[in-house]
Amino acid sequence: MIFDIIPYSTEKNLGKAYNDAIAGLPDDCHVCLRDGDTCWLTPDYGVHLAKYIELHPNAVLTCWTNRINEKAEQQSNVGGVRDDVDFTTHLKYAAVFKDKLYQFTPLHGFVSGFCLVFPKSLWQQHKFAEKQVYEDRGPHNLLGVDNDWTNRVRAAGVPVLRMDGLYIWHTYRLLDNSNKHLL
Repeated sequence: MIFDIIPYSTEKNLGKAYNDAIAGLPDDCHVCLRDGDTCWLTPDYGVHLAKYIELHPNAVLTCWTNRINEKAEQQSNVGGVRDDVDFTTHLKYAAVFKDKLYQFTPLHGFVSGFCLVFPKSLWQQHKFAEKQVYEDRGPHNLLGVDNDWTNRVRAAGVPVLRMDGLYIWHTYRLLDNSNKHLL
């Protein structure tokens, strides 16, 4: 079973929100953590997600997206549609990416956590760091928890793979002051 969840923390303690949400799930499941500003763009995403999990049951999986931190260049689509607010453009991109279904790319650099898929058993060995680790980040201490976790699991020998056939919409700061001209 795959649990597609979007934990949220009003205290800006995303690691704790992740840990609390995952703790209540069945031990033999896979978890798909997503940011609240993401959206799957094809109705059959679950079938494809299950197949990627079947092919790579002990890996951390992620996918392509339209908007992301520039450090996560291996997860950002290169089609030049980052600031395109026409949703139909992104629906078409999702259909194009399906041409690469079940292909994957190992990721070695910065990993953004807008979408992370993994077995609960991996989380049982490597929990997400909670707020106290990030006290130096001030009011934005929820940032970095995903990359910290993927770095730790990768150091333990767990592959982090991009599902090349899946693309997810990510609003990611579209409405901040620098992007209001887009709407």
